[in-house]
Amino acid sequence: MENEKCVDSQKAVFVIDIQEDYTGDTAKAPFPYKDSSNLITKVNKIIEVASEKNIIVVYIRQEFDGVLGKMFSKLFCNGTAIKGNQGTEIDKRINIKSNNIFSKGAPDAFSNSVLEEFLKKHRVNTIYLVGLDAEYCVYATAKGALKRGYNVSIIKDGIALKAEWKWNELIKKYERDGIKIISSEDF
Repeated sequence: MENEKCVDSQKAVFVIDIQEDYTGDTAKAPFPYKDSSNLITKVNKIIEVASEKNIIVVYIRQEFDGVLGKMFSKLFCNGTAIKGNQGTEIDKRINIKSNNIFSKGAPDAFSNSVLEEFLKKHRVNTIYLVGLDAEYCVYATAKGALKRGYNVSIIKDGIALKAEWKWNELIKKYERDGIKIISSEDF
Protein backbone atom coordinates (compact mmCIF):
# COMPACT_ATOMS: atom_id res chain seq x y z
CA MET A 1 0.00 0.00 0.00
CA GLU A 2 2.86 2.39 0.81
CA ASN A 3 4.40 1.88 -2.67
CA GLU A 4 1.00 2.39 -4.21
CA LYS A 5 0.74 5.74 -2.45
CA CYS A 6 4.08 6.82 -3.94
CA VAL A 7 3.00 5.84 -7.46
CA ASP A 8 -0.25 7.77 -7.12
CA SER A 9 1.29 10.84 -5.48
CA GLN A 10 1.51 14.16 -7.26
CA LYS A 11 3.54 17.35 -6.95
CA ALA A 12 2.40 20.96 -7.03
CA VAL A 13 4.02 24.35 -7.43
CA PHE A 14 2.43 27.20 -5.47
CA VAL A 15 2.84 30.66 -7.02
CA ILE A 16 2.22 32.87 -3.98
CA ASP A 17 1.06 36.50 -4.01
CA ILE A 18 2.59 37.63 -7.31
CA GLN A 19 -0.21 40.14 -7.76
CA GLU A 20 -0.67 43.51 -9.42
CA ASP A 21 -0.55 45.33 -6.05
CA TYR A 22 2.84 43.82 -5.21
CA THR A 23 4.73 43.43 -8.48
CA GLY A 24 2.61 45.08 -11.18
CA ASP A 25 2.80 48.45 -12.90
CA THR A 26 0.33 49.97 -10.44
CA ALA A 27 2.03 48.70 -7.26
CA LYS A 28 2.15 51.32 -4.51
CA ALA A 29 5.03 51.95 -2.11
CA PRO A 30 6.53 50.03 -0.36
CA PHE A 31 6.03 47.88 -3.45
CA PRO A 32 6.89 46.77 -6.12
CA TYR A 33 9.57 44.37 -5.07
CA LYS A 34 13.10 45.14 -6.21
CA ASP A 35 13.74 43.48 -9.57
CA SER A 36 10.24 42.02 -9.81
CA SER A 37 10.69 41.62 -13.59
CA ASN A 38 13.56 39.20 -13.01
CA LEU A 39 11.49 37.33 -10.40
CA ILE A 40 8.56 37.00 -12.80
CA THR A 41 10.85 35.76 -15.59
CA LYS A 42 12.26 33.11 -13.23
CA VAL A 43 8.81 32.09 -11.94
CA ASN A 44 7.46 31.80 -15.50
CA LYS A 45 10.33 29.43 -16.34
CA ILE A 46 9.48 27.36 -13.25
CA ILE A 47 5.82 27.28 -14.33
CA GLU A 48 6.89 26.06 -17.79
CA VAL A 49 9.06 23.29 -16.32
CA ALA A 50 6.23 22.28 -14.00
CA SER A 51 3.82 22.08 -16.94
CA GLU A 52 6.28 19.96 -18.94
CA LYS A 53 6.66 17.58 -15.98
CA ASN A 54 2.87 17.40 -15.36
CA ILE A 55 3.29 19.10 -11.99
CA ILE A 56 0.15 20.91 -10.87
CA VAL A 57 0.48 24.71 -10.83
CA VAL A 58 -1.52 26.49 -8.13
CA TYR A 59 -1.85 30.27 -7.88
CA ILE A 60 -2.41 31.84 -4.47
CA ARG A 61 -3.71 35.41 -4.05
CA GLN A 62 -3.75 37.53 -0.91
CA GLU A 63 -7.16 39.13 -0.40
CA PHE A 64 -7.79 41.16 2.71
CA ASP A 65 -11.49 41.09 3.55
CA GLY A 66 -13.79 42.19 6.32
CA VAL A 67 -13.25 45.06 8.70
CA LEU A 68 -10.11 43.64 10.33
CA GLY A 69 -8.53 42.52 7.06
CA LYS A 70 -9.11 45.87 5.39
CA MET A 71 -7.85 47.72 8.46
CA PHE A 72 -4.69 45.57 8.51
CA SER A 73 -4.12 46.26 4.82
CA LYS A 74 -4.56 49.99 5.25
CA LEU A 75 -2.34 50.19 8.35
CA PHE A 76 0.49 47.90 7.30
CA CYS A 77 0.28 47.35 3.54
CA ASN A 78 -0.71 50.76 2.14
CA GLY A 79 -4.19 49.48 1.29
CA THR A 80 -3.00 46.68 -0.99
CA ALA A 81 -4.75 43.41 -1.86
CA ILE A 82 -8.20 44.41 -0.61
CA LYS A 83 -10.76 41.93 -1.88
CA GLY A 84 -12.62 43.20 -4.93
CA ASN A 85 -9.87 45.60 -6.04
CA GLN A 86 -7.96 45.13 -9.31
CA GLY A 87 -4.68 44.86 -7.43
CA THR A 88 -5.60 41.42 -6.11
CA GLU A 89 -5.36 39.95 -9.63
CA ILE A 90 -2.36 37.78 -10.51
CA ASP A 91 0.33 39.96 -12.13
CA LYS A 92 -0.53 40.06 -15.83
CA ARG A 93 3.04 38.98 -16.72
CA ILE A 94 2.64 35.62 -14.95
CA ASN A 95 1.83 32.66 -17.20
CA ILE A 96 -1.48 31.25 -16.07
CA LYS A 97 -1.48 27.53 -16.90
CA SER A 98 -4.53 26.46 -14.89
CA ASN A 99 -7.69 27.63 -13.19
CA ASN A 100 -6.22 26.50 -9.87
CA ILE A 101 -6.46 29.94 -8.26
CA PHE A 102 -7.10 30.21 -4.53
CA SER A 103 -7.49 33.28 -2.35
CA LYS A 104 -6.26 33.56 1.20
CA GLY A 105 -7.05 36.02 3.95
CA ALA A 106 -4.04 35.15 6.11
CA PRO A 107 -0.33 34.59 5.38
CA ASP A 108 -0.70 30.78 5.29
CA ALA A 109 -2.35 29.64 2.03
CA PHE A 110 -3.87 26.76 4.00
CA SER A 111 -6.13 29.32 5.70
CA ASN A 112 -8.31 28.54 2.65
CA SER A 113 -9.71 25.06 3.41
CA VAL A 114 -10.69 24.56 -0.24
CA LEU A 115 -6.98 24.49 -1.13
CA GLU A 116 -6.32 21.46 1.05
CA GLU A 117 -9.39 19.68 -0.36
CA PHE A 118 -8.01 20.31 -3.85
CA LEU A 119 -4.59 18.92 -2.90
CA LYS A 120 -6.11 15.80 -1.35
CA LYS A 121 -8.33 15.23 -4.40
CA HIS A 122 -5.24 15.38 -6.63
CA ARG A 123 -3.12 13.26 -4.24
CA VAL A 124 -0.47 15.94 -3.83
CA ASN A 125 2.25 15.05 -1.34
CA THR A 126 5.08 17.38 -2.45
CA ILE A 127 4.83 21.16 -2.71
CA TYR A 128 7.30 23.63 -4.23
CA LEU A 129 6.88 27.29 -3.30
CA VAL A 130 7.70 30.42 -5.29
CA GLY A 131 6.51 34.01 -4.89
CA LEU A 132 6.22 36.61 -2.16
CA ASP A 133 7.41 37.19 0.55
CA ALA A 134 10.04 34.74 1.78
CA GLU A 135 9.75 36.08 5.31
CA TYR A 136 5.96 36.10 5.58
CA CYS A 137 3.50 34.32 3.29
CA VAL A 138 5.97 31.89 1.71
CA TYR A 139 7.28 30.93 5.14
CA ALA A 140 3.80 30.69 6.71
CA THR A 141 2.57 28.51 3.84
CA ALA A 142 5.65 26.28 4.07
CA LYS A 143 5.03 25.81 7.80
CA GLY A 144 1.33 25.14 7.15
CA ALA A 145 2.22 22.51 4.55
CA LEU A 146 4.75 20.81 6.85
CA LYS A 147 2.18 20.73 9.65
CA ARG A 148 -0.16 18.87 7.29
CA GLY A 149 2.49 16.31 6.32
CA TYR A 150 3.54 17.58 2.90
CA ASN A 151 7.12 17.49 1.62
CA VAL A 152 8.04 21.14 1.12
CA SER A 153 10.74 22.83 -0.94
CA ILE A 154 11.37 26.51 -1.51
CA ILE A 155 12.77 27.39 -4.92
CA LYS A 156 15.09 30.12 -3.65
CA ASP A 157 15.60 32.00 -6.92
CA GLY A 158 11.82 32.00 -7.42
CA ILE A 159 11.00 33.88 -4.23
CA ALA A 160 11.48 37.49 -3.17
CA LEU A 161 12.32 39.01 0.18
CA LYS A 162 11.59 42.67 0.86
CA ALA A 163 14.14 42.76 3.69
CA GLU A 164 16.99 41.36 1.58
CA TRP A 165 19.53 41.68 4.41
CA LYS A 166 17.68 38.83 6.19
CA TRP A 167 18.36 36.12 3.54
CA ASN A 168 21.04 34.20 5.45
CA GLU A 169 19.09 34.25 8.71
CA LEU A 170 15.90 33.22 6.94
CA ILE A 171 17.54 30.34 5.04
CA LYS A 172 18.82 28.94 8.35
CA LYS A 173 15.32 29.24 9.80
CA TYR A 174 13.83 27.34 6.84
CA GLU A 175 16.42 24.59 7.16
CA ARG A 176 15.90 24.30 10.96
CA ASP A 177 12.19 23.85 10.33
CA GLY A 178 12.75 21.05 7.80
CA ILE A 179 11.95 23.07 4.69
CA LYS A 180 14.20 22.16 1.76
CA ILE A 181 15.88 24.94 -0.21
CA ILE A 182 16.54 24.26 -3.89
CA SER A 183 17.35 26.32 -6.97
CA SER A 184 15.30 26.42 -10.15
CA GLU A 185 18.06 24.39 -11.86
CA ASP A 186 17.42 21.58 -9.34
CA PHE A 187 13.69 21.71 -9.91
